[in-house]
Amino acid sequence: MLKRKQKVIAFVFGIFLFAGEILPITVFAQEFEDSPFGFHPAGVHQPGYANNGLSDAQNIGVRWHRPPIYAFWFIVQPDTGDTTLDFSMYDQIYGTVPTSINILANIAPQGHIDEGYCKPGSYLPIDSAKYVRFVKATVERYDGDGIDDMPGLVNPIKYWQVGNEPLATTPSGFAQLQRITYQAIKDACPECKVLIGGTLQPMTSSGFTVDAKEYLNWFSIFYEPILTELNGNYVNIFDLHWYGNATGDYRYCGAVLDSLKTILSEYNFGEIPIWITEMGSYSGDPNGPAFSYQSERQQAGDYLKRFVFPLSVGIKKVFPAFGLMEGFIDDDSYFDHTGLIYNGEGSNDLGLGVKKLAYFSYKLMTSKLEGSIWNNILTLIDGTDNVYAYKFKKAESGEPVYVAWRDCFDDSIYTTGDSSLITLTGISSNQVMVTNAVPNDTSGIYITNFNTAFSIDTLTVSGGSVSFYLKEVPVFIEDYNATSVSEINLTGENIRIYPNPAKGIFTIEGTMIQKIELINIGGQIIKQMLIKDEPLIIDLSQQPKGIYFVKVTVDKGVVTKKIVVK
Repeated sequence: MLKRKQKVIAFVFGIFLFAGEILPITVFAQEFEDSPFGFHPAGVHQPGYANNGLSDAQNIGVRWHRPPIYAFWFIVQPDTGDTTLDFSMYDQIYGTVPTSINILANIAPQGHIDEGYCKPGSYLPIDSAKYVRFVKATVERYDGDGIDDMPGLVNPIKYWQVGNEPLATTPSGFAQLQRITYQAIKDACPECKVLIGGTLQPMTSSGFTVDAKEYLNWFSIFYEPILTELNGNYVNIFDLHWYGNATGDYRYCGAVLDSLKTILSEYNFGEIPIWITEMGSYSGDPNGPAFSYQSERQQAGDYLKRFVFPLSVGIKKVFPAFGLMEGFIDDDSYFDHTGLIYNGEGSNDLGLGVKKLAYFSYKLMTSKLEGSIWNNILTLIDGTDNVYAYKFKKAESGEPVYVAWRDCFDDSIYTTGDSSLITLTGISSNQVMVTNAVPNDTSGIYITNFNTAFSIDTLTVSGGSVSFYLKEVPVFIEDYNATSVSEINLTGENIRIYPNPAKGIFTIEGTMIQKIELINIGGQIIKQMLIKDEPLIIDLSQQPKGIYFVKVTVDKGVVTKKIVVK
């Protein structure tokens, strides 16, 4: 869906303190190309809001941005009789995306409004040759290959999507549009990946269709003819859209996905990656009878499930929509309640710029799961007694991170405060840390410190297993390796961090240490130091109690160690 407001994206660069000197920290989007954490769109632009741009997205760990304004032929070439192409709007839209965030850009002749650039009743452009020239020039300008690039380009675009939510019948011709656009993109940028326009999730008077049979009936009429014509060609990535409520709609995506994979195989798309570039959960009470009131806590927990569950069944990326900040159509409908920041308008709004609980939960989720091996997520419990549990594994350290929840709304005898006992096995540490995935408060308006917003328990592991009780809030479970002295050997370099746990002050000793970074549980770098003298005494007594990470750079590599401030 195209965002009606054409919002300007701005970006504020961050800087960090290095032991008395200020140096920029640059993270490149390609480093996080495998990351599944996206948003459509990730940028914010609202009059009166102090952090317009993508600074909030950076803060909570968003790694993919699908801009709201598509690259439209009718905008870039307003007069088809004039060969001039005006990229000024898109230079600002794409050029201001920070290097730590990948871009997925949509491209098409026009949107759902007839701008006169497509044939009547068709997706096909009025002049294919001129349209192909526009596509090639657009992709070439932003692909970062040094040929006809946008001046000052630092964040190249390597992913393009053709249109959005196509219908095979009225209008017609989408398969042909996909083919000619794909070929033009590949001519300009052979390594670029091309998505087909996402599948529309039908909506009835009772809400979004989540029943697999109903969904697939619609799909067979409107989308399969496109796949038939393409026959396994001209698409690198398939796109599924999935909305709904916080009472289990996330799970039906699995049944639909299984059937879609079978259908895709029939049309020779069997190995194609599948993304969800539009996914939504809401808080408040949107207009219309289909959506009843949902709390911020429900939305926050649902968003976590809407990431973890699809990833566990093979989805590669997930983009909540529409917008990090509320406000899409501005009619107080479903899509005006799916954001993570209030925009100061509509019902149930707590004020411009107020973050919801889901904002903080998203940030916690990315800090816990980023860097996982995404094709190695194990399903440990799949709905038994309405309980779900998954095991992620970090690529760099090999450490496991577990996610578990209980769908209390499916328990007919559940009452507030009830719990279910869950047991995890195969744990190598002596203790685990269990962190609630949703903040303690009833609303994000009350949260003043991210590091103290979530309940954390430490549990003892016995015989490689640990048991605990699940209530309404999903949890993360991590190994808790606390010893009196942490000794790390990295290619001959011995590093000692002690005491651990510490009461705020600890010592780091080692040889050939070049740099130390202290990172909080939210993934924020709170202190960076270039080392000249050893040993080094670190004082975190003014920081909140909890888990921190010490990242030590030595001559021959980098090690990261968890430390506990008690």
